[in-house]
Amino acid sequence: MASNGCGPFDVLLTDIRMPVMDGITLLSEAAKSCPGTAGIVMSANAELDTAVHALKMGACDYITKPINFDVLLITIEKALREKEKERQLDDYRMNLEKRVGEQAEIINFRFIDAMIQALEERDSFHCGHSKRVTRYSLAIAEELGLKGQELEDLRRAAVFHDLGKIGVRDAVLNKRGKLTDEEYGEIVLHPEKAVRILELIPPFIPLLPAILHHHERFDGRGYPARLSGDKIPFASRIMAIADTFDAMTSTRAYRKALPVSDAIAEIRRCSGTQFDPDIVPAFIACQPKIVMPGDVPLPEGFEGQPPYRPQTV
Repeated sequence: MASNGCGPFDVLLTDIRMPVMDGITLLSEAAKSCPGTAGIVMSANAELDTAVHALKMGACDYITKPINFDVLLITIEKALREKEKERQLDDYRMNLEKRVGEQAEIINFRFIDAMIQALEERDSFHCGHSKRVTRYSLAIAEELGLKGQELEDLRRAAVFHDLGKIGVRDAVLNKRGKLTDEEYGEIVLHPEKAVRILELIPPFIPLLPAILHHHERFDGRGYPARLSGDKIPFASRIMAIADTFDAMTSTRAYRKALPVSDAIAEIRRCSGTQFDPDIVPAFIACQPKIVMPGDVPLPEGFEGQPPYRPQTV
């Protein structure tokens, strides 16, 4: 049926005894290649076991010869109704599974987003950090021409990039002095902690490489894997610039914010060492185009800057 160039068909009428292929085998093959076709078996053999076998092989009904055409028409109409009900049930099941999957993904995203907000509430110095890093990352990516799923994956990775800091002690996150080696070791584990949380949620698995490597350096001196150059995921190289820029322009427990102009100069100075030299120009070019939503606080380094003003809400 699939190879004759004419199928699929609404109805398959078949005898039991035929040359080359018997009716039972034909029903079995039709059920595989054309599951939407209603199969009806016609036979002079009225034995119950033959009828049962035909139904097991996918037949909708079984009628005996000689054929009464009124009965045949009724049988065909009944078989078509059954197949339509099956199709509707399959469509409903598929749509239900899709909706459940979509809702589960939304719930997972909102739950993780709530964890991010809880993290930023713990540490006032990071308030709005994830949202700003997300906006900067998207602005850079759009300047570079990223679109579609690649852009959406970057957005999600940027939102979740610091999730692992939920496992870092407050005393370390908010320490005003220099970190000890042990404390620094705790900080550098946060990308791996984020991955361990998110890897349990299948829709977030594509985001993991970008999150894991957002603290790598272009020269290979970053963490956790000391990757260099284009071995670092592209999204991570974008996020590294966005993350560092927001860190420099925000007051932290251990230092005051840098003015935007100084932070941009530092990004430019570290092009080719800490940052991808092909992405830094896009970061510079997109600066005038960045406008923060009204619910995202601007860090201290933006005082007096005409761009980045929150939109009127």
